[in-house]
Amino acid sequence: MKNTFFILLGGLLLSSSIYAQKKKSSPSVKQVNVPENVSTSFKGLYTIATENKWNKNYSGNYVANFTNSENLKQTVEFSESGSMIKSKTEYAPDAIPSIIGNAITTQYPTTKVTEAARFQLPGVAPYYRVKVLTAENTSKELLISEEGTITE
Repeated sequence: MKNTFFILLGGLLLSSSIYAQKKKSSPSVKQVNVPENVSTSFKGLYTIATENKWNKNYSGNYVANFTNSENLKQTVEFSESGSMIKSKTEYAPDAIPSIIGNAITTQYPTTKVTEAARFQLPGVAPYYRVKVLTAENTSKELLISEEGTITE
Protein backbone atom coordinates (compact mmCIF):
# COMPACT_ATOMS: atom_id res chain seq x y z
CA MET A 1 0.00 0.00 0.00
CA LYS A 2 2.82 2.39 0.90
CA ASN A 3 4.61 1.61 -2.38
CA THR A 4 1.51 2.39 -4.40
CA PHE A 5 1.05 5.66 -2.53
CA PHE A 6 4.66 6.76 -3.19
CA ILE A 7 4.46 5.78 -6.84
CA LEU A 8 1.28 7.82 -7.30
CA LEU A 9 2.77 10.75 -5.37
CA GLY A 10 5.95 10.62 -7.49
CA GLY A 11 3.91 10.55 -10.72
CA LEU A 12 1.82 13.49 -9.54
CA LEU A 13 4.91 15.53 -8.68
CA LEU A 14 6.55 14.79 -12.04
CA SER A 15 3.46 15.65 -14.04
CA SER A 16 2.84 18.90 -12.15
CA SER A 17 6.44 20.01 -12.65
CA ILE A 18 6.06 19.63 -16.40
CA TYR A 19 3.17 22.10 -16.43
CA ALA A 20 5.04 24.50 -14.16
CA GLN A 21 7.67 25.17 -16.86
CA LYS A 22 7.64 28.69 -18.16
CA LYS A 23 6.56 28.86 -21.78
CA LYS A 24 9.03 30.47 -24.11
CA SER A 25 7.63 33.28 -26.14
CA SER A 26 8.25 33.31 -29.85
CA PRO A 27 11.07 35.62 -30.90
CA SER A 28 9.87 38.99 -32.06
CA VAL A 29 10.76 40.11 -35.54
CA LYS A 30 12.92 43.21 -35.52
CA GLN A 31 12.07 45.96 -37.94
CA VAL A 32 15.15 46.84 -40.00
CA ASN A 33 15.71 50.46 -40.94
CA VAL A 34 17.14 50.35 -44.45
CA PRO A 35 19.40 53.30 -45.34
CA GLU A 36 18.21 55.56 -48.16
CA ASN A 37 21.12 54.66 -50.47
CA VAL A 38 20.39 50.93 -50.11
CA SER A 39 16.69 51.51 -50.73
CA THR A 40 17.45 53.65 -53.80
CA SER A 41 19.79 50.98 -55.24
CA PHE A 42 17.16 48.31 -54.66
CA LYS A 43 14.38 50.32 -56.30
CA GLY A 44 16.65 51.14 -59.25
CA LEU A 45 17.40 47.46 -59.90
CA TYR A 46 14.01 45.98 -59.05
CA THR A 47 11.21 48.34 -59.98
CA ILE A 48 8.59 45.59 -59.70
CA ALA A 49 9.13 43.81 -56.41
CA THR A 50 6.39 42.65 -54.09
CA GLU A 51 6.33 41.34 -50.53
CA ASN A 52 9.66 42.99 -49.66
CA LYS A 53 11.15 41.82 -46.39
CA TRP A 54 14.43 43.25 -45.16
CA ASN A 55 16.91 41.95 -42.62
CA LYS A 56 20.51 42.54 -41.72
CA ASN A 57 22.98 39.65 -41.85
CA TYR A 58 25.93 38.84 -39.61
CA SER A 59 28.36 40.89 -41.73
CA GLY A 60 26.21 44.03 -41.53
CA ASN A 61 24.83 43.83 -45.07
CA TYR A 62 21.18 44.43 -45.89
CA VAL A 63 19.26 41.52 -47.40
CA ALA A 64 15.98 41.91 -49.27
CA ASN A 65 13.67 38.93 -49.79
CA PHE A 66 10.91 39.55 -52.31
CA THR A 67 8.92 38.27 -55.26
CA ASN A 68 10.32 39.63 -58.53
CA SER A 69 8.56 40.66 -61.74
CA GLU A 70 8.63 37.03 -62.98
CA ASN A 71 6.83 35.93 -59.80
CA LEU A 72 9.95 34.13 -58.51
CA LYS A 73 11.41 34.31 -55.01
CA GLN A 74 14.55 36.41 -55.00
CA THR A 75 17.10 37.43 -52.39
CA VAL A 76 19.49 40.34 -52.91
CA GLU A 77 22.27 41.44 -50.55
CA PHE A 78 23.52 45.04 -50.45
CA SER A 79 26.45 46.60 -48.64
CA GLU A 80 25.91 49.60 -46.39
CA SER A 81 27.09 51.82 -49.25
CA GLY A 82 24.24 50.53 -51.45
CA SER A 83 26.23 48.34 -53.84
CA MET A 84 24.87 44.90 -54.68
CA ILE A 85 26.88 42.02 -53.19
CA LYS A 86 24.92 39.10 -54.64
CA SER A 87 21.54 38.03 -55.92
CA LYS A 88 19.82 34.65 -55.81
CA THR A 89 16.65 33.76 -57.72
CA GLU A 90 14.95 30.47 -56.87
CA TYR A 91 13.33 28.36 -59.58
CA ALA A 92 10.88 25.49 -59.26
CA PRO A 93 12.43 22.31 -60.73
CA ASP A 94 9.97 22.32 -63.61
CA ALA A 95 10.35 26.06 -64.30
CA ILE A 96 14.06 26.33 -65.07
CA PRO A 97 14.97 28.02 -68.37
CA SER A 98 14.90 25.65 -71.34
CA ILE A 99 18.59 26.08 -72.18
CA ILE A 100 19.49 24.92 -68.65
CA GLY A 101 17.03 22.02 -68.76
CA ASN A 102 18.28 20.92 -72.19
CA ALA A 103 21.91 21.00 -71.01
CA ILE A 104 21.04 18.77 -68.05
CA THR A 105 19.02 16.24 -70.05
CA THR A 106 21.72 16.08 -72.73
CA GLN A 107 24.60 15.41 -70.32
CA TYR A 108 22.63 13.62 -67.55
CA PRO A 109 19.55 12.03 -69.17
CA THR A 110 18.55 9.89 -66.16
CA THR A 111 18.63 12.64 -63.52
CA LYS A 112 15.79 14.58 -61.96
CA VAL A 113 16.13 18.25 -60.97
CA THR A 114 15.33 18.79 -57.28
CA GLU A 115 16.45 22.43 -56.74
CA ALA A 116 17.53 25.29 -58.98
CA ALA A 117 18.72 28.85 -58.40
CA ARG A 118 20.33 31.59 -60.48
CA PHE A 119 23.16 33.56 -58.89
CA GLN A 120 24.48 36.96 -59.83
CA LEU A 121 27.66 38.47 -58.37
CA PRO A 122 29.43 41.64 -59.50
CA GLY A 123 32.33 40.78 -61.80
CA VAL A 124 31.17 37.17 -62.33
CA ALA A 125 29.00 35.91 -65.17
CA PRO A 126 25.55 34.84 -63.92
CA TYR A 127 25.24 31.10 -63.34
CA TYR A 128 22.75 28.48 -62.19
CA ARG A 129 23.29 26.06 -59.32
CA VAL A 130 21.16 23.00 -59.91
CA LYS A 131 20.80 19.99 -57.63
CA VAL A 132 19.85 16.78 -59.36
CA LEU A 133 18.98 13.30 -58.17
CA THR A 134 20.66 10.52 -60.13
CA ALA A 135 19.16 7.14 -61.01
CA GLU A 136 21.15 5.70 -58.08
CA ASN A 137 19.37 8.14 -55.68
CA THR A 138 22.49 10.21 -55.05
CA SER A 139 22.39 13.97 -55.03
CA LYS A 140 24.68 15.91 -57.32
CA GLU A 141 25.23 19.65 -57.61
CA LEU A 142 25.87 21.22 -61.02
CA LEU A 143 27.00 24.72 -61.91
CA ILE A 144 25.68 25.81 -65.29
CA SER A 145 26.46 28.97 -67.23
CA GLU A 146 23.64 30.91 -68.89
CA GLU A 147 24.84 29.44 -72.19
CA GLY A 148 24.31 25.89 -70.89
CA THR A 149 27.91 24.87 -70.11
CA ILE A 150 27.97 22.47 -67.14
CA THR A 151 30.73 22.25 -64.54
CA GLU A 152 30.53 19.94 -61.55
